Amino acid sequence: MYYGEAHTALDEKGRLAVPMQFRRVMETMDHDTWFITRGYDDSLFLFHKERWDKLIDEEIPNDTLNPSILDFRRFLVGSAMKVKVDRQGRLSVPQYLREYAGVDRDGVLLGMQDHLQLWSESNWREFNRRQAAEYKKMAAELFGTRKREAAEPKEEAKDADN
Repeated sequence: MYYGEAHTALDEKGRLAVPMQFRRVMETMDHDTWFITRGYDDSLFLFHKERWDKLIDEEIPNDTLNPSILDFRRFLVGSAMKVKVDRQGRLSVPQYLREYAGVDRDGVLLGMQDHLQLWSESNWREFNRRQAAEYKKMAAELFGTRKREAAEPKEEAKDADN
C-alpha cells in the first residue's frame, strides 16, 4: 500500500527518482511495471500493472459509442505510457506528460494507497493552498454525519424503552 508525500526530482532525461519509501513497497509487491497517465488538477497518475488492468477491464466502462465515456477514455487511457522501474529505481516520464503536469525538475510524489500521483512542486503547493478551507468542510461531510448517526438512538432502542 502506498502512502505519504515525498519530494523528488527528475533528471535531464525525464527520469523520476522514486523515493525509497515507495521503492520498498514496489519491490515487496513486485510492482516493476507502471502506467503513467494524465491525472486531475494538473497531476499525473501512476498505476502499477495489476491496478491498471483492473481499472481498464472492470472499472472504466468501455462503451465507445457513448461520447462522455469516450472522452474520459481519451483523457486517461489515450495518454497512458507503460514504463518499468530501472535498476537505479527510476521511472521515465514522457515529455508530453511532464508538460501536461508542469513537472520540469522538482516534483512531489504522493502515495494514494492503490496508486501514486506526481505533481510539480509549485502545483502541489498551490493546490494545497486553494484546498485548505475545503478540507474542514470535506471532513465535516465525511465524518460529521457518521458521528451524528452513531450518536442517535436506533429505532429499536427507542421502542425498547417504551
